[in-house]
Amino acid sequence: MLLALTLLLACLLPATAQAQSCWINGAAGLNFGSVTAGSNTDAQTDLGFQCQSGGSGFQVAFRVCVFVGEGNPAGMAPRRMTNYNGALMNYDLYSDPARSQLIGPLGSNYPVYDQARVVPGNFTTISGNFTLYGRVPAGQALPAAFPYQSLPAGSVMRYSYGYLFQPTEDECRTRTPGFFGGSGEVPFGWSGVTANYTNTCRIVIATDVDFGTATTLPGNRDQTSTIQLQCATNTPWRVGLNDGVYAVGSTRRMASNANRIVYELYRNSTRTQRWGNTSSSDVNGTGSNAVQALTVYGRVPAQATPASGSYADTITVTLTY
Repeated sequence: MLLALTLLLACLLPATAQAQSCWINGAAGLNFGSVTAGSNTDAQTDLGFQCQSGGSGFQVAFRVCVFVGEGNPAGMAPRRMTNYNGALMNYDLYSDPARSQLIGPLGSNYPVYDQARVVPGNFTTISGNFTLYGRVPAGQALPAAFPYQSLPAGSVMRYSYGYLFQPTEDECRTRTPGFFGGSGEVPFGWSGVTANYTNTCRIVIATDVDFGTATTLPGNRDQTSTIQLQCATNTPWRVGLNDGVYAVGSTRRMASNANRIVYELYRNSTRTQRWGNTSSSDVNGTGSNAVQALTVYGRVPAQATPASGSYADTITVTLTY
């Protein structure tokens, strides 16, 4: 009786596969936009596909799975983008929005990213998509002069189909035909995985120049302060200081009501190079993505004793990059 039932089921199934297939809609692409070192940068994209049943009149059970190649430059956990100038940006691709499950290349041991679909008979076509979730992790010190790109070559979609029973994940991975069915493989290309490292600079802190308390000014009174800045790796920067609120020409002055005290700010410890706000008088350097400290050398030169009071001036620090 069991043998007869099995033969009956076999008679009800198509003898050969009739145009069952799946295919990809276009190329994949993922753009992270502007990336910073301070936080993770996430992006996602959809990879569309379609599956079609044959003309047998039977519904077809498909298992569809995708594998993303390492591509160029090679790497997994993390994957990498290049700026084609010697720098690499780490990123990864995941199958879940929590970004906990990596998508691996064909032949890897990563879990299968798959979908089960049932397609009615008579050349019916269904559509679907795989969402690819990307992340560039924080904390990468990178140059910002050139954009980053990766092309994950070797990416494929595999499918296995059958009748009565849904193919398994392993059958999809190995492209094993389902029950009385078949299987296939569809390579797909990438327009690219792209990102730009944000070319940012910031002033972390600028401390006061405090010349202290004096009753007379018979000689120079020297003091220093610190400007801390942070710029992306290899980003050229310049720091300029204006002449202050109470300057006359290029002579800086502190004020207490109508009274003035002359002072100056310098770039060097011997106080021979005035620190101004022009290309010939400012301070310049190159970013390293770390905090960089600059010393401002202040001096109140000997001068006639001014009226008693609290003297101050305000200097604008300009960071150009």
